[in-house]
Formats: sequence, C-alpha cells, structure tokens
Amino acid sequence: MDIGIGLWCLQSTATNPRSFGRAYQELTEDAQLAEQHGIHSLWLSEHHGYYDGYCPALMPAASAALAATETLQVGTGVLLLPLHEPQRVANAANHLNQQFPERFHLGVGMGYRPIEFEMKDRHMSQRLKLMTSGLDTLSTKTDTPTWIGISSEQAAERAGRRGLGLFISGAFSKEVVNKLIAAHRAAWEKSEPNDTKPPPVGLLRNLWIVDTEEEQRQALNWVRSSYLVYAGLGWGADNTGVDFVSEIETSMNEVEKSATVGSAEQIAEDLSGYDVDLVVCRIGYDQPPRSAVTDVIERIGSELAPLVREF
Repeated sequence: MDIGIGLWCLQSTATNPRSFGRAYQELTEDAQLAEQHGIHSLWLSEHHGYYDGYCPALMPAASAALAATETLQVGTGVLLLPLHEPQRVANAANHLNQQFPERFHLGVGMGYRPIEFEMKDRHMSQRLKLMTSGLDTLSTKTDTPTWIGISSEQAAERAGRRGLGLFISGAFSKEVVNKLIAAHRAAWEKSEPNDTKPPPVGLLRNLWIVDTEEEQRQALNWVRSSYLVYAGLGWGADNTGVDFVSEIETSMNEVEKSATVGSAEQIAEDLSGYDVDLVVCRIGYDQPPRSAVTDVIERIGSELAPLVREF
C-alpha cells in the first residue's frame, strides 16, 4: 500500500486568508517536504467559480509540484472532465508525462455543482455523456495512468469495465468502500481483460496523527470545520438539491465518524482492513496552523508509510 497526501485546493478562505501567491508557494514547499519524507504522492482538487480561488486549473498546479521535486508522484483528485475539452486534457497529460516520466496521475470525475456546468455553457444532465465521450478520447490519446473519482457502485462498475483505477471519497464508511471495490473488481473481471493485474484502487481518508486525546479532539474539529466551510458557506447556494442548512450537522457527524485520528500504529491497523493500492491522507483542511500541517506531513512519511508499505 502506497501513502499519498491531499487534497491541495490552493484556497484563500474567509477563515484562513492568504495570498494566492503564498498558496502556490506552500504547494511546492509541501511537495518537497513530502518527497523528503518518503511519501508516494500529492493530490490536487478542482472547482470553479468559488469565492476563495479554489484551484480551477490542475495541470499547471501539478506541473509546479512536479518541477519542485524529483521523485514525488502528483495526481489530480479529481479533474472535472465534463468541464474540459478532452483533447486538451490529453495533450496536457502527455506533456507532463514527457517532462516528468512516470510521475503524473490523471484522476477525473463528473462534477456535481450545477453552477460550474452553467459557467461552461453546459448542463448537469449532460455530465454522464460528456464524461463517457471524454474517457473515450483519453483512452486513445494518452497512456497516462487514469483514476476515476466515484461515489456509486454504477460508477465503480463503469470504471472497472474500462480497466481504469478508482479514486474513492474520504467520507464513506468501510462497508461502503468495500462494496464499491467489489463492484469495480467484478466489472473488470467480467470484461475479460488482457491484463492479469486488476486496475488500482485509491482511497481518500480523513486522518491525522496525534499523541493525546486533546490533540485528537482538535484534529476532529478541523475535519468538521473543513466540511462546514466546504458545504455550508457556498455549496448550499448552488441549487444542488441538498438542504445543507438542515443536514450539515448530520453530515459533519458522519464525516467525523469516518475519520481516523490517532497514533500511526492505530491508523495503520485501521487501513489494514482495506484492499487498496493507495491511501491518500486527507490533511488539506482549512483550520490547522501551518506548523501542524508540516508536522503531520513529516509524521505520515516517517511513521505511517513504513507501517503500511507491506500491506
């Protein structure tokens, strides 16, 4: 099992303001720190039209992280494929592969915010069609390792039939994760693939390494507040059909329940229950001070990664 870190969104939020220049500088600093401590990969996230500058262009950001390092792998977790021209995505991926061989991973997803589709003069009802045609283009235009961000068994099956990797959300319970992986594997096997090795599975998990109960409570509060910022301050205004005002407390409780916060040994024991190739430790929260982020990157690399390497 490989260990990555994420998600770098390059935001400047109301609760944690910073210049955008500083946000991108911290990306390269964190990439270098992750590489120094033996972490496998760093993953970025995309959205459009949000007040805080949430990264809308993942390829240039990925290029910056790759250029600042020598061995660290960098992935998009995920690029919203229906909002892009697939040929341009393939061209950019090929360029990164040529410049940084075997170090770039292309994670793609369908998107879920209506306003983002409207900004691109598209409609949410088109997203599956756009995603499918986009994947068709990528399959013929690039050899970049491709992962599909999914939230349903049907999406996992579609990825499996194509022989593509999974990138699974961090908010799901272990039971749901295992169902998604089983659906993916079954669809891949039914497709009668030429490869003997199944496509990889990546799992995003909310986690933090701590030493005391006080630190554990603080880390869980960071998880909760991050999702409050993510959902309550803007997503609920996007006419998604979700009533964030009434459901946010329930959602935060579920996210907290799915988080793994404890010693490196405790986290490793929890991760041992997943049949995945990659775990991306979600530490890109809004509230932690800079010193806490750099400390947990070091601890993930030096304490957690060695424990799970043989899984």
